Amino acid sequence: MRYFSIYRPFNILFIISAQWLCAYFLNFSASFASVSEGGIYWLMLGTASAAAFGYWINDFFDKERDFINKPQKTFIHRLNPYLVLTHLLFFILLTLYAGYSLDTWFLYLFITTLTALFLYSFKLKDLLVLGNLIIASLSFITIYAVHRLFDGVDVILLLHFALMAGLLNLTREIIKDAEDMEGDKLESSKTLPIAIGLNYTNLIVYVGLLFAISFLVISLFYQRQYLQSNIQIVYYIYCALFMVIPLYKIAIDVRFAKTVTDYSTLSKMVKYVLFTGILSILFF
Repeated sequence: MRYFSIYRPFNILFIISAQWLCAYFLNFSASFASVSEGGIYWLMLGTASAAAFGYWINDFFDKERDFINKPQKTFIHRLNPYLVLTHLLFFILLTLYAGYSLDTWFLYLFITTLTALFLYSFKLKDLLVLGNLIIASLSFITIYAVHRLFDGVDVILLLHFALMAGLLNLTREIIKDAEDMEGDKLESSKTLPIAIGLNYTNLIVYVGLLFAISFLVISLFYQRQYLQSNIQIVYYIYCALFMVIPLYKIAIDVRFAKTVTDYSTLSKMVKYVLFTGILSILFF
């Protein structure tokens, strides 16, 4: 189980599930056959293997700081380095093959993704905000890439889910930097919490979450045209209970966060909202 935890299987499942749901539910003329034949499973395979590459290489480079930040979860240091490199090579080849099986655009996309994940794990995550923006951008493009594969997907709805994924992952990455601040200091990182302190970091996350909530509410107003009146009411209640209110609570709580436990709890709450956001696609 410690070995499989390196893959973050639930995270990968969230990502590829969101791709499939967008391809099927946001294309109002889609069928199981058209989605399957359109190449969604190659996209999901490439995304999953690229994500696995990112998790493995990040843990590999983070061995020292994870002894401080997450000592109970550190496992990769027990593996032979050659075994780790074998895994990484396998993920690279699998990702590139999936991209090649789709078309040149996806091949280039996966090459760029693998390169970004390597640079992020090697150095960029230690630079002010840059690492956070890379992960947020990859979260956005992971969802938006579905439109490239399926022209029939409603691009406005897809942009809603892609932008929400990017915004929430950006705030979550900053929260995780605050959670891992002590270990990051040993690596001379210049993450936002180290550079400006926790109080200002909390304020930035607070403003970011308020922006995400505002964007969500405005987008919900636009989405009413896609739903029948009875479903529309249920959808709004769902979004209010499982997305808007939790996000507002996170925004309030982050103003008073100080300890590792505080930030760990907030990170899990943002992840919860990401999950409920994925499930909201089912309403369409």
